[in-house]
Amino acid sequence: MTARARLYLDLALFGALFMAYNPAWTGLAVHEWLCIVAIVPLLFHIVVNWDQTLQILRRFAAIVRATPKVNLVVDAALFVAAVTVMLSGLLVSQYVAKVIGVTIVPTSVWVSTHSWSADATIALLLVHSALHWRWIVKTAGKLGRPRRSAADDPIIAIRLATRRLEASPRGEQYATVPATTDPRHRP
Repeated sequence: MTARARLYLDLALFGALFMAYNPAWTGLAVHEWLCIVAIVPLLFHIVVNWDQTLQILRRFAAIVRATPKVNLVVDAALFVAAVTVMLSGLLVSQYVAKVIGVTIVPTSVWVSTHSWSADATIALLLVHSALHWRWIVKTAGKLGRPRRSAADDPIIAIRLATRRLEASPRGEQYATVPATTDPRHRP
């Protein structure tokens, strides 16, 4: 998945979670359905970034730098808060529960759990975004520019060809040819 597509996914997910944060903004029915629909891009976000998460776990285990540790802790806390807000949301649901034929009488424990986990999710989402601000700015800066491909840019074509040669599975060595075409000059 390209960085541009990931940014669009992340922005849509952020917007959906932000709009779902306060049921008074959208109404309770839209709030509940928006939260249900947001589960799919949230899971997709986790799957798309799984390699990065594993890389951070490796760095955390090796105790390399402070930023990846903070990022991992924030992401883990965000995951727990998001799962808590979703599960508690289902347990206090009024409209979604009716669709599946269940009548729920929300208890104060689940309502308060839903409220504090929603607050925690938004706060941790803002911290998560702040930790990744460089990537967000870099990728957002590319949104207005047309995409460059190997067909459009000879430099990109050369870089791609070089990477293919360097990644050759047989480890072949390629000889270089002298730049001169003068027949008197022989290496």
